[in-house]
Amino acid sequence: MLIVRKRCPWRRDRQRGSAVVEYAIVVGILIFALLVGTSGNPAPVTQLVDALRDAYTSFVYTLSISWF
Repeated sequence: MLIVRKRCPWRRDRQRGSAVVEYAIVVGILIFALLVGTSGNPAPVTQLVDALRDAYTSFVYTLSISWF
């Protein structure tokens, strides 16, 4: 016995664009987590910028020492 399924074109149309909404929600949560610090700690983005600034300052200082 062969069962034939009918195609429902409206089902595909309803799901169109739902992945974009899901990705937008996930990206929004990640951005919020990176930009907001916890109690007493700065935000991770601020920590990254401070670490890069310290590394660059150390690098420039090391280069300037070699000129003396």
